[in-house]
This record gives sequence, C-alpha cells and structure tokens, in this order.
Amino acid sequence: MDTKKHNKNIVEQFSKQARGYTSITSHSDSLDKLISITSASKKDEVLDIACGSGIVSCEFAKHTNNVTGIDMTQEMLVEAKKMQTKLHLKNLTWLIGDVENLPYADNSFSIVVSRFGFHHFLNPLKVLSEMKRVCKPNGVVMVVDVSLPDSKVKKYNEMEKNRDYSHIAALSLTEFSDLFEKVGFKDVNTDFYSMKIELKEQLKASFPSDSIALKNMIIADVGVDDLGINVTEINSEYFLHYPIQIFSAKK
Repeated sequence: MDTKKHNKNIVEQFSKQARGYTSITSHSDSLDKLISITSASKKDEVLDIACGSGIVSCEFAKHTNNVTGIDMTQEMLVEAKKMQTKLHLKNLTWLIGDVENLPYADNSFSIVVSRFGFHHFLNPLKVLSEMKRVCKPNGVVMVVDVSLPDSKVKKYNEMEKNRDYSHIAALSLTEFSDLFEKVGFKDVNTDFYSMKIELKEQLKASFPSDSIALKNMIIADVGVDDLGINVTEINSEYFLHYPIQIFSAKK
C-alpha cells in the first residue's frame, strides 16, 4: 500500500475515533504492568510511539522525569492534552510526527514504548529499528499489541480490517519474535494480559465498513474462537477478549 494513502487512512480513522477512544475503560487496563516491567522511575526520559489519546504517556508521566508522545493524528493529541490537564501533569511533550523516521538523536530516551500501534504500521521492522536507535544503551524498548497464534491471524485481520480500515495486520507471536531478532535484540521478555470489551461498546467507538457483517462475524464466533478473541455471551451481551502481548528488551 502507498504510504501517503495509508497515513491519510490513519488520520481519517483516528480523527473519528479520538473522542471515543479514551472512553473505552479497558484501554486503561494493566498500565501498572507496563510501569513495573520497565522499572520506570524519576530518572527516566520516555518516548511513546503512536501515543494516540495519551493513555500510556500520562501513566508513565506519573512515574518518570519526562514523557514525549508522538502521533500523526492531531485530534488524538487534542484528547491527550485534555487528559494531561485533567491529571495535572506538567512533564509531557506532544508532537505530530512520523514514527518511521523519528526526529530524535540516537540514544535520547531510556524507555521507548509503543502500545496498540504496530498493527497499523506498513513497515514494523523500520519502526522497531527506530525505537532501538533512539533508546539509550541499557534502556528498555517495549511493544504492546494484540498478538495471536499463526492459525488465528488471518480471520482476526479480516475482522479488524472491517472494523478499522487503517488496520494493516496483527503480527503473530512468531512474527513479533522474528522482528525483535532482526533488529538485534538478544533477550526478549514477554508478558500477557486479556483486554475485555463489550461488543456494543466496541461498535460504538468504531467506524466499520460493514457494521452488520462485523457484528454477525463476532457473534458467530462464540464457542468457536476462529478470531482468537474468545468471544463470550453473558445474558445476551457479547464480550471480546483481546490477547495483549507485551514484548520488552534492553538495548
């Protein structure tokens, strides 16, 4: 896909999603786990790649010296600034920018993190390489995203491309491992949590190409799990359980 067209799709999609994104409560799940894994402290300078509405950036700002959030969607950064104001945080900087060509010198940050961004990247290898480049020696690079067994990826991507046309591809567990190896990380640690979202809540915050087909696809997956999100039904309500993998490594 043409990079310019894809970036336009991202900006269009997330300009629409911006207000509703933070309202999905599960988007704030397990932030404490990210802080713990990185051993974030007041000594740290943090970069949040594709920071969106600032959920991760603001959490790290509570524990570190300074956080920079970079994203290409202005409306998302408007929401991020609102969250910063609400939480009375002063140690944050926001920037519109391209994550494949980060505007920072080598060895600039002690923690470089990206959450829920990699499935939107046309060139995840380039992005991870850039994350490593701007990370200080002995600093931590962390990627958090949906990741599934190879057998589940195809159907999951079909679902997500309907829900969000800027979606490129969720990487499988094997693909993420290969990615970190290609960039030169020797020891990659992994962790996991499940992000539970009610179907109505997810649809309300999304702008699918075909909402009826999307809803039917998800409901039909109860007890089947071809999509890899363990759809369950409780009292006629449907819940999606996204498998979130945390990959972290020291430079």
